[in-house]
Order: sequence, then C-alpha cells, then structure tokens
Amino acid sequence: VRIRTGDGLTLAAWLVKGNPDQAVIFLHGITANRRQGISRAAFYQELGYSVLLLDARGSGESDSAPVTIGWTERKDLIAAYAFLRERGYKRIAAHGISMGAATIAYALPEIQDFDFIVLESCYDTLDNAWRNRLAMFNVPHAITLPMRLFMHARTGAPVRRLQPVDYMPYCTMPALIMAGDAEPELKAEETQDIFDRCAAPLKRLHFFKDGRHENFLGRYPDEFHELLSGFLNDIEEHRAKSPSRSELETVSIGS
Repeated sequence: VRIRTGDGLTLAAWLVKGNPDQAVIFLHGITANRRQGISRAAFYQELGYSVLLLDARGSGESDSAPVTIGWTERKDLIAAYAFLRERGYKRIAAHGISMGAATIAYALPEIQDFDFIVLESCYDTLDNAWRNRLAMFNVPHAITLPMRLFMHARTGAPVRRLQPVDYMPYCTMPALIMAGDAEPELKAEETQDIFDRCAAPLKRLHFFKDGRHENFLGRYPDEFHELLSGFLNDIEEHRAKSPSRSELETVSIGS
C-alpha cells in the first residue's frame, strides 16, 4: 500500500491482513526498513492482528527525506494511524524499535488512543543518545554542540524537545518497554527513567540479560514471545473486566 503524509510525502508499506478490527503498526530502526518487522508481524498475525509494516520517510521505498531520529517520522506514524482508521480498524497499536520507538513517543500527544504500545531500545534524550555513542569510540562530548545545531536546522525544533522521555506522561495506554541491560547505546537507568515517566496504569518493563542494541526476538525468541504474549493477555484480561483506570494494576518486570 501507499500512504500520504500530512506534509506531502508518499510512504511505502505492507498491510498484512488479519482481524479487520485490530492492527499493529510496526516502525523500524534507523538505517533499516519495514523488513525488520517481518518476524514480529508473523507473531502478531498468529494472534489475529493485522499488521502495517511501514517504510519511514527517507527509508526503503518511501520518499526521500532527512532522517530525524523519530521527530519528523512521527508524521509518518500519524498518517499510518489515519490510514488504518479510514479502513475501519478500531483498535490500533504501535510497536517500534530504537528510532521507531522514539517515533511512537513523539506521536503520543497527538495519538492518545493507541490500543497499546511496545517500545524496544528507545533512547531517553537525543543528547544522551549522542553521548553514549560517542563514548563507544572515545570521541569528546564537545562535538555534540555542532551536532545540536545541525539537528535544530534539520528538524526546526530545539534539541531540548527531542527527548522521548518527556513525552511518556502522555502515555495512558498499556505500554511494554524493553531493552538490553548491556546496551552501550542506551544505559539501563535511561530505560528505567522512560518507564518511570510513563503514565500508563498498565505498564511493563523488561531487560534482556546481556542484551545489546540488537534483535531481541532473534537472540531471545522464547523469552520475547513469552513476554509479549503475557503482556497482550494482561491487556485482554483487563479489558474483559472493564476496570476503571484507578483499578488497573501497574506491572513491572525486572531483568
């Protein structure tokens, strides 16, 4: 399928049809494309979900555009959400990896009725994402100043706004947040901060032991399937009981 964004770009996507009422939008990481989500789409389809696998702007077969680590890519998610709504899907969720996870966070002020979200290896602030990566190569942090100016020019937004952690108070839908406990690009305490700032009454946090910035489903298939299946089952149980938000139990899973 092809999806038109609000700012005039055409995005390429695959719509894998399952249940006509519920769908999951998959958002890939930087330098990747929709193919990164194929194995996850297969898992969701087995559970009856339709899945929309999206090539973000500047990636795959979508129109060329600057990559902004999730900020302008949020417009792609908003367009994908509208695309599914127009086709009658009532329960729409979002699952993102790295940049895709940050994209979801940035879109939360504008889409507050996701059925649920799944964030894999989401950076907490752009400054920390840069610092962590520079430290991996022993590059001085001072270089982040020109990088900040460059990103401001590219996005039109001050870098202080490029902090997914600041958008988590908008998250009131069920949320699963996962990361590896040994990711050099993302410190465990940064993921913990994202979880702590998340306002969802039903939320889970999971660290994959010795996990790095990698494909968790590929390395930890059984653990990943059990984690995601359990999260989705909890959502259905709470929905069946129709509790008020105050009655929802916050669930936290450690490493």
